[in-house]
Amino acid sequence: MPAGITFRERLARSIHAAGLRLAGERGGDAANTLTGLLGLGRIELCADPACADCAPLTT
Repeated sequence: MPAGITFRERLARSIHAAGLRLAGERGGDAANTLTGLLGLGRIELCADPACADCAPLTT
């Protein structure tokens, strides 16, 4: 299987991004509810700037 994100994760992230763009934080919550019901999982946004998973890479 090739490296990278799965189709399910890509779909969940796309739905979440659309929800955020259309209705802000409430849209993101609604998108998470929808993707949860569809069995795609939830997207959690991390507010910790030092998070190893979320922090931007410095070069």
